[in-house]
Amino acid sequence: MEPQPVVTTTATDATSVEVQAAPLPLPATAPLPTTVRWVMDAEVSVCYGCQLLFDWVRRKHHCRYCGRIFCEPCTSKRCLIREEQILQSPDRQFLAVNAHNPQRVCDECYVTLQPEQPTLRESTSNAVMANALNDNGPQRFLNSPYSFTLREEIRKAAYSVKNFMYDGVIKDQSIPLPLLAKAKGIAFLTVIKVGFVLTGRVGTGLVISKLPDGRWSAPSAIGTAGIGWGAQIGGELTDFVIILNTKRAVDAFTSKGQVNLGAELGVAAGPLGRTAAGSVEASADLDIAPCYSYSHSKGLFAGISLEGSVILTRPDINRAFYGREVQATELLGGMEAPPNAATPLYEALHLAMTSPANSLNRQSRYSRRSLAPGAQVPAAQVPVAQYIAPPAPQLFGQPQQQPQQPQGKSADCTV
Repeated sequence: MEPQPVVTTTATDATSVEVQAAPLPLPATAPLPTTVRWVMDAEVSVCYGCQLLFDWVRRKHHCRYCGRIFCEPCTSKRCLIREEQILQSPDRQFLAVNAHNPQRVCDECYVTLQPEQPTLRESTSNAVMANALNDNGPQRFLNSPYSFTLREEIRKAAYSVKNFMYDGVIKDQSIPLPLLAKAKGIAFLTVIKVGFVLTGRVGTGLVISKLPDGRWSAPSAIGTAGIGWGAQIGGELTDFVIILNTKRAVDAFTSKGQVNLGAELGVAAGPLGRTAAGSVEASADLDIAPCYSYSHSKGLFAGISLEGSVILTRPDINRAFYGREVQATELLGGMEAPPNAATPLYEALHLAMTSPANSLNRQSRYSRRSLAPGAQVPAAQVPVAQYIAPPAPQLFGQPQQQPQQPQGKSADCTV
């Protein structure tokens, strides 16, 4: 007969005590067993952590590291786990395990896994993985209004920049270079609006800020929702680019609550083209609205309505992307390094400013200077906001087509 594993402890009288290894389940304070397994639902009726009985309200959840069953409060934490150590149901062994996403773990396993979290975040998190664009795919021209990952939000934002550029050729009616040079941040949103009399709108996107050294920050996921009513019918899908001109506007996206556009954060139609560039550059900071909105719409929507929109931070999406609980303040404040997965967005913004097709728009920044007829702006004078890989952009975009303002309501109050 094989010998039983023993645990030897030293007592005050120097005697040894032999203890036989206990079978599962172990007490909550005991170390994890050397062999873990996926505990089947039928085997337990109480939470392994709090010992409360499961019912239709208190549901069963497995820890992906030890395989035991807990209630929701006892498995509220998430950790990155090495792919070969992630447990899953035997009935779902044919499904691939996404080791790039943080997994549900119990409180005990959360403490056990903490020492290797920095290494896993730098090697396997979604933030460090490559994020390629497909410029020839349908998503290039039709962004999804709702995304469940920040990687997809980054691709959507990059596509929005490319679409506003019209394949690299920016029209005269565009976002002025000085406006982007002074911008404190940019928010990207794709919103769908549908309804008849009573309408609803929903959308997701991201926001980035410009750091003091001129780099773009790590992105933070955001979402928007709103309802409206009035003489209206139809559906519309719109890509929005919101230029944040003040630090207060950026700080509004770092709060744990919601941002009420129009009521708390003023949004105005952005100035257009090279003609407006000189006036934007010459204007004082007090003369610039907190936010300027530009959009590109697809679909048909007729009528007027009264509606409000709010913007919320999506902490669960940020956690799945960065591999840990992270606050929007850390992301937009530069405490989190700009991720590799956001490179497509940074490159798209950089290309919008540095492309030869944009040379005329870059000259708008120097329209008030005395240049000889036909002279080009010296390369050394072209302002480039810097970033880690490429410098940050300074010009792109297609203006928002502003509808007639309904009577008694400003058109800037909604996204």
